[in-house]
Parts: sequence; structure tokens; C-alpha cells
Amino acid sequence: MLVTFDSLPDHAKVWVYQTSRILSETEINEITNYLSEQVANWESHGSPLQASFKFFYDKFLVLAVNTDLQEPSGCSIDSSTKWLKNIQQTLNIDFFDRSIAYFENEALNFFPVLEARKQVLAGKINAETTLLNHQVNTLSDLKNNWKLKASDSFMKKYFV
Repeated sequence: MLVTFDSLPDHAKVWVYQTSRILSETEINEITNYLSEQVANWESHGSPLQASFKFFYDKFLVLAVNTDLQEPSGCSIDSSTKWLKNIQQTLNIDFFDRSIAYFENEALNFFPVLEARKQVLAGKINAETTLLNHQVNTLSDLKNNWKLKASDSFMKKYFV
């Protein structure tokens, strides 16, 4: 059952997907149409899931489920992954990019995760650099912990 993203409780389960490139308005509209239908009919063990999704920065898709009504099952989570793979096949959009997103001034930039130490040594990332933490688990985490200082992230080991 599709609901508005902002109507979900703070403890709703979230998944953050990062695309391999910035999406156009046309692509976002096409994906929104497709996902609206999928999410509206999303179920776990025959029970509807109250869920929604939202795009951020034209590059991140956040899928969220209200776990108060029904917990998503492994099969229902697999089906959501299949939706994104279907989009990848039809629109050539990869939702499984694992690069690190960070802000330089107001601009969003990226580097491969395996280059984290190299970015610090080169002076591109410092302890105060804001990163996006895709390991958030709830809507509250998304609101409060998605943007982190590098020193509060997995990169903290490079700043001791």
C-alpha cells in the first residue's frame, strides 16, 4: 500500500540505493510511475506493506516500510531488488553504486570506497568533510545520521 513518504513513522525501515549517475527529471518521473505501481501492490506473506519511496539529490532512492503494520520478509525485500534490476535493464540505471558520496562546499562528489585512504592522504577528505552514510536503517536515522562528518563514519580510522 503506497503512502506518502512523509507520513511514515520515524522508525520505518529504510534502504538507500545510489545510482551510478545523476538522473534526469524524465527518468525520475518514469521510475516514479513504475515504483508507485510496484509499491502499491507490495506484500509480505500475503499482507500489504505500507511503504513509500523518495528521491534525493537526483541520485539516491530511499525505499521505506512501516514495520508497525507488517514486517517485510526476505521474499518481499528480494522483490524490491528485482524492481531496481528491471529498471536497470530498461533504462540502463544502476541502483547499486557503492562509491562514497561527500560534499565539497555544496557540491556532491564521489570516490570509490577502496580509495578512502588515498582521498584523505591527498587532502580531498578531512575529518570535517560531510559524507552520506547509506548504512542508515530507519527513517529517523536517515533524518539524523545520513549526513555525517568523516570523523564519525567508517573513515574515522584515517584521522587518528
